[in-house]
Amino acid sequence: MAKQATLADIIAKRKQGKMDKLQVKSYYSETLDMGIEIRKIPLGQYMDIVENLEEENSINGMNKLIYECCPLFREDAKEAMEVYEVAEPTDLPSAVLEDQLNEMKDIVEIINSFYGIDKIDSEIKN
Repeated sequence: MAKQATLADIIAKRKQGKMDKLQVKSYYSETLDMGIEIRKIPLGQYMDIVENLEEENSINGMNKLIYECCPLFREDAKEAMEVYEVAEPTDLPSAVLEDQLNEMKDIVEIINSFYGIDKIDSEIKN
């Protein structure tokens, strides 16, 4: 039988959860020859982007997700948009990463791992 939770256990988990919300990972991009910081965004914001991923062109959805989770793409966005000649700031990730789909997919997988999505996929495969 599973252990019964106490309020103290739940409070401790909640405090740990707040620390986990500040999750940050790094991805080394061979294209850029540098690390890209990836930060966890609020679940609601993540779900909104992911739900639209299936409806629209997946490149646009991947761009939005990467843009929101990687501070690199939001720093000096206006200047970067001019340099990379893109109309929308959310188009920066694919432009900066030189349309390297494998790198974009790797970053999206790291983002998904913040929400346990990687665990679901591996369980479905098994």
